[in-house]
Amino acid sequence: MTTNLDTSPFQVDIERRATRRRSASLRHVAKNRFVLVLPPNADDAWAQNFIASRQGWMQKVHERATKLRRAQIISPNSQIVTEYFTLRIFRDDTLEYPKYRTVLNSAEGVAEFHLPKKFFASKNAENLYTHLEKYLLAQTMKRGKDALVERARQVAKQHGIRVKEFFVAVQKSRLGYCTHDDRIMLNARLLFAPQKLRDYVICHELAHTKHKNHSKQYWAYLETLFPGAKACDKMLRDSSVYSMPSPRPTDTPLLKERKRERNGG
Repeated sequence: MTTNLDTSPFQVDIERRATRRRSASLRHVAKNRFVLVLPPNADDAWAQNFIASRQGWMQKVHERATKLRRAQIISPNSQIVTEYFTLRIFRDDTLEYPKYRTVLNSAEGVAEFHLPKKFFASKNAENLYTHLEKYLLAQTMKRGKDALVERARQVAKQHGIRVKEFFVAVQKSRLGYCTHDDRIMLNARLLFAPQKLRDYVICHELAHTKHKNHSKQYWAYLETLFPGAKACDKMLRDSSVYSMPSPRPTDTPLLKERKRERNGG
């Protein structure tokens, strides 16, 4: 079932599942679309009231997703800069889609992607962003994981916390976890985030060596490790803070040469 409120720009697909579910859940799936999963006994009137009560939240989620989509648009002659690696993107009309050319300079931590025009079409924007982010994340992890682990060890030592192992892995959204025997995983995506948020996630997982839950006692202990923990935790609800940075204009020797060619110089 799909429903819309007269005063709402959002489409909500309603699902009822034959489970013991007692509460409703609402999630954003694409642009103006949300999915509402209901307990089996919830009627249509209850669903409409629930959707109406969540309009403010839906608007915020929609605006955040729209901002993220805009930030993901990759343009020719742009670059994506991180602490450990840089991508430079150029349009190359001598290449035929979907072929592309990559030039890697390992010593400088820079890679150039030469792409045909079709890669920059709006229908390919999401796939291009995903492909470039995957490549950048792999290169960033290769160069930055040791520094991330070393920082985690320093913070643990500072607070007198013993950890069996720190390791770095790539995960879509889970930024860290602490195992029952105090091994801590840190997501390589943290290398896209500011140092303050990296330190927060490290402390968040360190606190789990003492409390394996998110009880009041856990949050009180975390606050001693990282004052202002709740504010940082809220910041991490926005996935853009640990996603590939937005591209910005570049001015490399190759670009300067192309400008001269266009100007007849």
